[in-house]
Amino acid sequence: MGRILSRIFNGETSNSPECSSVVVHINPGEENYEPWCLPQHELGNWFSENIQHGTNAFAKDCKSAIDSVVQHIYCRCSENILAFHVYKVVKGGSLGKGTMVKDLSDVDLVAFVSQPYLEPISKIEKEEYKETLSGIIADLTSTLRGVQNVQIIRSDEYLLNFKIQVGSRWIDVDLLPTTDNVPKFQRSYRKLFLTMLDCGNGTRQLYSASFVQYRKQFVKEQPGYVKELIRLVKYWASRFLPKYLQKSYPLELITIYRWEKAGKPSYLDKAQGLRSVLKVLTKLDRLRVYWSYMSGVDYQLNEIIIRKLDMKSPIVLDPANPTNNVCFMYKEDKIEVLASAAKRTLKTDLLKSVTVWPYFGEYRAHRW
Repeated sequence: MGRILSRIFNGETSNSPECSSVVVHINPGEENYEPWCLPQHELGNWFSENIQHGTNAFAKDCKSAIDSVVQHIYCRCSENILAFHVYKVVKGGSLGKGTMVKDLSDVDLVAFVSQPYLEPISKIEKEEYKETLSGIIADLTSTLRGVQNVQIIRSDEYLLNFKIQVGSRWIDVDLLPTTDNVPKFQRSYRKLFLTMLDCGNGTRQLYSASFVQYRKQFVKEQPGYVKELIRLVKYWASRFLPKYLQKSYPLELITIYRWEKAGKPSYLDKAQGLRSVLKVLTKLDRLRVYWSYMSGVDYQLNEIIIRKLDMKSPIVLDPANPTNNVCFMYKEDKIEVLASAAKRTLKTDLLKSVTVWPYFGEYRAHRW
């Protein structure tokens, strides 16, 4: 998995400015419902009956529906209805990473377009890349319009967003076309990330979709009990956070980080794990986390990236693409909203008497 390199400023006073906004509680009275009103020892059974049960079947149905869309795209390419060839579609998001929760999860599809129709950003100008990408998105929109059980929502310069029906539910899907912007089988990706540092933010975003396989792999390779904790954290977010703060990937990485800093316990009490993650969310302005997951990425490079891009806490760098701070949206009043929701939950019957995981390791790199 590489190494986790992290800092959380325990016991120090935060320098973040005070926020004067009023925090509005989502779902008032939620604390009185299960699982928050349950004793700690009953959480496991509640999780099995209410989250685990049905999720696997839902994920299977969702995968089947998504596969039908993917096959439709492949067929249009083979019939030359589309001017380009899609040689691979990677299922990302919760479905691809194995952290899906029924009724809550969205899906990311990344369609890799063959060269020379879409050349890597390193070979052509940014504007030419964007123009070609825009045409691909328009063509994909056209080919999916009218497909049974698919409802086009919107598109922008990076993606096509649509809904697909899975049983009686409609699931959000983001379809992002890209090409091989990330060279395969590199002994070191250090040069790539240094090159990306010299690009503007818009160009770095064009690279982002190409990292999907590494992003997916990092989460998918986590033990099953860690992915169960991630599902529980996502469920918590759906009940206590506003929609705009329910983004999965930051919560997934914060959960993995906290488990690793506890020494990767092989036995995971869900209540203890949840309390430990929520305690991190009460101190987000102190968080600075990164990994040495990609070959050639180390403590020094991560610090160079943070400094050169002038990143502000909370900082959680994407293990697959450390030029991306996945917590960039957690700023000022949003930190207060997250902290308030976490503190509110920590007072519930379920968690108020639970001890958090200990912290192991110092600021510098630690081999896990």
